[in-house]
Amino acid sequence: MSGGAARDERLALLAVAAWMGAAAVAGRVGVWLAIGSVAIVLGAAVLATDAGGVRARLRPSGRGVLVGLAAGGVMVAATYLFAPALRVAPPLAHELRALYSAFRATGTRTAIIALAPVVLGEELVWRGAVQGALERRLGARAAAALAAAAYALAHAPIGSPLLVATALGCGLAWSALRARTGSLVPALVAHALWDAVVLVAFPVVPR
Repeated sequence: MSGGAARDERLALLAVAAWMGAAAVAGRVGVWLAIGSVAIVLGAAVLATDAGGVRARLRPSGRGVLVGLAAGGVMVAATYLFAPALRVAPPLAHELRALYSAFRATGTRTAIIALAPVVLGEELVWRGAVQGALERRLGARAAAALAAAAYALAHAPIGSPLLVATALGCGLAWSALRARTGSLVPALVAHALWDAVVLVAFPVVPR
């Protein structure tokens, strides 16, 4: 293994550990501050070191943006389609409200300001560094599945099975976009669209 590949793998492992640590303290300091800060700092490190060749994968293209918008739109539609099933089950409805309360704790304005850099950081870390490191060892399909699983499990210390399940579903979609296109742009656009609509603009649980 080359020195650069070994460095990228160390950074990916550090990112997973740091993310889990941030998730563990999110209940005390807030989700946006804990996860958001780690996403931005680690994302900057991934970009600075070009782990997983992220700079080339961030090169914009009209097709990549369109694919991301289409995928994000499907994800948003699926979220609203399945949301009523969550609301009629009392334990899931309670957990859903608790998650939205956690995301809203810092205020809508802060969420809007933080959204773009946090989403970019998440994609650089998970679909960039982590998935890239796995892909070198396991191939594209297995790397996409394992990166999504790691992304979900890294949120487990927050203590919400619903969040873990949501992260797994979204992670699989975004990792598949990255594996299919070889670019981070579609996953980045789809992620930003889903977060902006479902978490901020038109939440499943009304304010």
